[in-house]
Amino acid sequence: MLGEEAHIRSSKVTGPRYDATYPAEQLNEYENLVLLCPTHHTVIDKDKGRAWPTANVLEMKQAHEAHVDAAMGSPAKSRLELEVALAARIDRWEASIHLAGWEELSRRLNYVVPYVTTEQWFALSQTSAWLAGLDWPHEYPKLAAAFETHGAVLCVLVQHLTDVFVSDGKEHRIRRRHKERWFGGSDGERKYTEAISQFGVDDAVTSVLITELTRTVNLVIQAVNKELIPLYRFNDGPVQMIEGDVFWGLWSSTPRYDPLDWETFPRAYVLSDVAQRVRDELQGGDPRNGVRMDIAAFDPSLNGRGALGRRRLKHTQPVPSSTDEA
Repeated sequence: MLGEEAHIRSSKVTGPRYDATYPAEQLNEYENLVLLCPTHHTVIDKDKGRAWPTANVLEMKQAHEAHVDAAMGSPAKSRLELEVALAARIDRWEASIHLAGWEELSRRLNYVVPYVTTEQWFALSQTSAWLAGLDWPHEYPKLAAAFETHGAVLCVLVQHLTDVFVSDGKEHRIRRRHKERWFGGSDGERKYTEAISQFGVDDAVTSVLITELTRTVNLVIQAVNKELIPLYRFNDGPVQMIEGDVFWGLWSSTPRYDPLDWETFPRAYVLSDVAQRVRDELQGGDPRNGVRMDIAAFDPSLNGRGALGRRRLKHTQPVPSSTDEA
């Protein structure tokens, strides 16, 4: 039988059993969740839950927990509670990072002049801060490794957007210093070359990071499938990334780690390291030199191809140079 995670009190004003007095931060916690089959999930939520008020659902949950205690014992119950709590965390992650709008986010960051909306900017920033403070249970090593890697890339992307994107209030768009003023004088050509080269590097780093971030999203999906919810995103599958523009055409891809070796995760990333390697690949970054890099084949993790293996590095702190040689 397939179980579905149901909310006792809805987070939506028009939803079943909505309670304005219930703390918003507890809506996705275990106390406000109940595991039901699809049929009974539909039954209790029908007609805004009028036939199943909060007290009745709580009573049903408590009766079921008592039955589980008697049948399974305490360890099994603890495992079930942990899985329900983790499923709620996955739901929150999906909503926080706007997973349903991933194709649009990737299209904007892969655009000829990369940009994000202010809403997307805040979603990425807030999700990064939230993930950085989470601990993952050791019973789910793949899930922990996937989210640590995902959080590491997201942290670096947010740092990059903060450094090189500028806001007009509605959008955050990559800065183009070579378009901001006239470069005259004896050293005008040199300064223009520096400015346009910096844009070339910043643009490529943006593409590298959104590609890697998409890989980590799909890594999380694979980990959830493997260790927590076998049918997770059964109908949706992995997320896709959109590239190109309306003039030259749009195309989609599905960045993933292939082959996938779980022993190479979690991975660590440092923005300065990514930027320098991109600059080297582009031979300085000046787009006028005709040099292009294969974004899809570029591995931005430290040492490339996950050479850090299972070493658990804190992605919110710079990694000492000695670690690079590990």
